[in-house]
Amino acid sequence: MIAWSDELVEVIARRRCVIVIGAGISKNSVNKDGKRPATWEEFLRDCANDIDDADSVNSLLEIKDYLTACEVLKNKLTPDVFVRKVQQEYQQAGYIPADIHKHVYNLDVSIVISPNFDHIYDNYAATVSAGSVVVKDHTSEDTANYLLGGDNRLILKTHGSANNPQKLIFTRQDYAEARTKYVLFYEILKSLALTHTFLFLGCGTDDPDIRTLFEDIQFAHGRIPFHYMTLPAGEVHSDVLSIASSSMRIKFLEYSPARGHAELTESLEALVGKAEEYRDSQLRKTLKW
Repeated sequence: MIAWSDELVEVIARRRCVIVIGAGISKNSVNKDGKRPATWEEFLRDCANDIDDADSVNSLLEIKDYLTACEVLKNKLTPDVFVRKVQQEYQQAGYIPADIHKHVYNLDVSIVISPNFDHIYDNYAATVSAGSVVVKDHTSEDTANYLLGGDNRLILKTHGSANNPQKLIFTRQDYAEARTKYVLFYEILKSLALTHTFLFLGCGTDDPDIRTLFEDIQFAHGRIPFHYMTLPAGEVHSDVLSIASSSMRIKFLEYSPARGHAELTESLEALVGKAEEYRDSQLRKTLKW
């Protein structure tokens, strides 16, 4: 089980934590046919099977240059075919929320960030909250209005959504355009990273958004609070984790990947209990929120 620190439990209890859910969280879901949503790499490899000459794409995937690989695939497939494949994989497959989505919701934080194109967590949160959850993406012009506290539950789709595939951030060109065109959105993310503790779940250290955001903040602002990321034990070499921790100010929490990463789900359930206990024993009695 993950040993959650008292500091992390406290910021979650005080709703000063932003939770980021990556593709690893979506992987817990299946549809009626037993299919799980593809990771970024899996989706691109599947797309590569539909083009005649995939050597360049496969070479890019081997070095994990997913942005360029996606750019090549989108050009070879044509944008219309590419968009259709995105919707088939992430919108139309009918994935069913898993227990881990319930635990993320029950942590009761104000803001959840999702770079995933699917709507698995979004749909679950909307159903449980009777539609009161607000969902915004990088194209939204009023996101800042929902950061002012109160009872808002906000989901930020940082890469867009399969519901609006023309606005997805998936290729190198998409990233460059988005960071120029939607500057305010990225400033909001930076502000959150400076004022909140981030807990990354099901994300990887090579995510371009994560690296760019936290390296920029670290070198621009110096010492900032540590953030947290869960990782399967042994997935990333300790030397790499040490460098990433130093450059991005992230503490890594490892867990066993056995039994389909069940330990992460179980650990999150325990974290929900710890946060609720802290709210009951500390915050409600002392009113020091």
